[in-house]
Amino acid sequence: MSELERHEAQQHPVVQTNAIKRAAPMLRSAKVVCQAGEYICLVRDVSDEGVLLSFLHDVPPEPRIILVLANGQTYPIQCLWSAEDQASYRFAGSMALEEFLHESAPFQMRPVRLAIGASARIIDGVASHTAALRDISTHGASFECCAGFIPGRLISFQIGGLAQQLGEVVWSEEVGGDLQGAARIGVQFQLPLTLRDLAAASIKLQPFAPKASAAINDAPSEASAA
Repeated sequence: MSELERHEAQQHPVVQTNAIKRAAPMLRSAKVVCQAGEYICLVRDVSDEGVLLSFLHDVPPEPRIILVLANGQTYPIQCLWSAEDQASYRFAGSMALEEFLHESAPFQMRPVRLAIGASARIIDGVASHTAALRDISTHGASFECCAGFIPGRLISFQIGGLAQQLGEVVWSEEVGGDLQGAARIGVQFQLPLTLRDLAAASIKLQPFAPKASAAINDAPSEASAA
């Protein structure tokens, strides 16, 4: 075994148990895409059959959702059991465990970004502009606004579920539409959000439906745990 192979084995150990490949416990941020919206989650454990996720709010009630890693890889998953802020899911299709663990990407991975549409307000000095949130991560967000901003401009913004935030415009582009001068801007936060802040904002802006579309078991069984 080469030095590189030995290092990879130490970083991502995989064991074989009852013909199921299982990775050592891990903690990695990802997101799930549901009918209700997109939500941050933490990958705690994974095998080639299923995955254990934890959330910083209640578990999404939908039994079938999509898990999206930071590199954009997607995995349809089905809930086996949930308890408080954790849930175990079965992969709905085949998956390569080593590929999941290494989470390689042709570009530098950025923080997990949630596609959330919500009303927002951008404050530029004494002027206030109505805007629409398009997506958000712990480090930045993008908005559509009827006013354009030059990159490098410091602004603040308000959206539901978050205290007023200060950020720098890092890019700006015109967008088509009925509003003259409409633009889409990317904002980098002066002070990054915590995952808990982002999770709290996402659940406030995208509340779950009152009732799940299907029942989920309350407790795990030995055979169904991921």
